Amino acid sequence: MRVKVLTLNIWGLAGDWERRSWLIAQLLQWERPDLVGLQEVGYLRHGLVGENQAAILARMAGYPYWHYVPAHHSQKGTIGQGVLSRYPITAADILLFPRDLTDPKDTEDRVAVWVQVAMGRGVEFCVTHLSLSRTARQRSVRQLVDWLWQLSPTPKILVGDLNDEPHSAPLQFLLREAFPPFVDVWQLVNGSEGGFTFPSHAPRHRIDYVLFSPPDAFAVEEVRIAGNAPAGGIYLSDHLGIIALLRLKD
Repeated sequence: MRVKVLTLNIWGLAGDWERRSWLIAQLLQWERPDLVGLQEVGYLRHGLVGENQAAILARMAGYPYWHYVPAHHSQKGTIGQGVLSRYPITAADILLFPRDLTDPKDTEDRVAVWVQVAMGRGVEFCVTHLSLSRTARQRSVRQLVDWLWQLSPTPKILVGDLNDEPHSAPLQFLLREAFPPFVDVWQLVNGSEGGFTFPSHAPRHRIDYVLFSPPDAFAVEEVRIAGNAPAGGIYLSDHLGIIALLRLKD
């Protein structure tokens, strides 16, 4: 069984959201990933009625299933994580990462969103967006690994904006210390070359990832950058996305 995934930080309502939404929807229609992990998903308010950006993109791109979890609430609005799926979402759960209010860089509430999807024998997919604080990220990845394997022993696909480079302590924990460890799909195929996703107009940081665990669960058939061709000078986000085609091993 093959599963095509996309991770993308959509930048909330920043920039020209109306134009960007069409660019994101066009990417989804062209690539047709089975599962999409969205970060910085905003909640739009129109009078007394509101709608989140995951629902909007699902409708625009023809995704029959979506799941949205708000994470951070402020005077500027609500931001969270979303999943789009071409297959029914049969279960969902969330992990709230506790904030350290004494940490000046741990400024927003963060969550991980897990879904189980009715593909083959079932696929487990998780999307997260980690803190700007490295201390918080180090704490969060440990909580995340424990939580994911408490949910079930089924192989996991983990995507998101992890706000850290591959050599960082949080990523090294996921890739080397966690049991079982995760595999960095980009690194598996390309080594240390490329994979930069931020900022989109001049990418020099590799902070967006597609990972899976355990290491023998999937074969990687393709991985590449998405969204790196602006339309009329407009990028679909301030991040580029990562697309990966994975094959579940028997």
